[in-house]
Amino acid sequence: MRLAIIVSRFSNLLFFVQKTNQGCLAGFDLQKHLADNVDISFYGKSESEIWKQIRKSIGKQNTEQFKKAIIPIGPIFASYWKKASKNLLLWEQYFQDDGKLFEQVIFDIKNLSGVKNFSLSKIPIYLISDPNSNDKDINAWFSWMPKQSFVVVEIPFELKIPNRLFQLGILTHEFFHLILKQNKNLVLQINQIVEENKELFEKLAKGHISNKMFFEELLISSFIPEGYLGEKHLGFKVVADISSPEDLLDWRRLVAFEIRQTAEQYINNNRQIDKEYFERLMEIIKQNVK
Repeated sequence: MRLAIIVSRFSNLLFFVQKTNQGCLAGFDLQKHLADNVDISFYGKSESEIWKQIRKSIGKQNTEQFKKAIIPIGPIFASYWKKASKNLLLWEQYFQDDGKLFEQVIFDIKNLSGVKNFSLSKIPIYLISDPNSNDKDINAWFSWMPKQSFVVVEIPFELKIPNRLFQLGILTHEFFHLILKQNKNLVLQINQIVEENKELFEKLAKGHISNKMFFEELLISSFIPEGYLGEKHLGFKVVADISSPEDLLDWRRLVAFEIRQTAEQYINNNRQIDKEYFERLMEIIKQNVK
């Protein structure tokens, strides 16, 4: 199947304004509004739907100011978009070429989450060019809403498509978040664990992300991309190169290594994440807190 990938010029324009100082060309504070309402840039599959959401958020009068403020940015963005769009289309092809492999990973994720019905075709994947980032890898995030969810993949402007599958692992990681939310029982268990260990997660998350998201990140990363699921399908090696985790990325790698054997058993035996898995995960976290 083909992934529901969208390369939207308008979404990229809004992101371009948000990330550069082009919003200063106008009296209306485009950057601040977009930073405060980032989801608006991607909501809906068409420009008209996005404008409806903007109008609903800031009102008719401010929307007209918004439209006028974008006009002088058009020529600057057009030059940028000529190159950026070509690169995004290459990235779209990269993900589409591995669509079959993507489906295989999602199959295991659905088993782990205890979710039978999840339609990949209903989740848009927006590819966005980042004009400011010098990162050597992509950044992905998800937005979950009862009626509409999506995944955004931010790609540094000059980043070329890779000859490896780690970026596919990053994308499946974000889908894991969305699929997990379909199992209300697992969500309740996660909430309970985080609440019972509030002080611990406040210490680890350091206010950068919510306690719940920190724990959920470790849970999902214990499988992919750092964990055994990435090893099984994408050929990654689960390595132990962290002894004293300092940040979320360190914790993700450490947890994935230490829980690898358990994760392998759950995946290969089609077991759903359960109380036993949560207990093992918490045991590892508590053992490594300094």
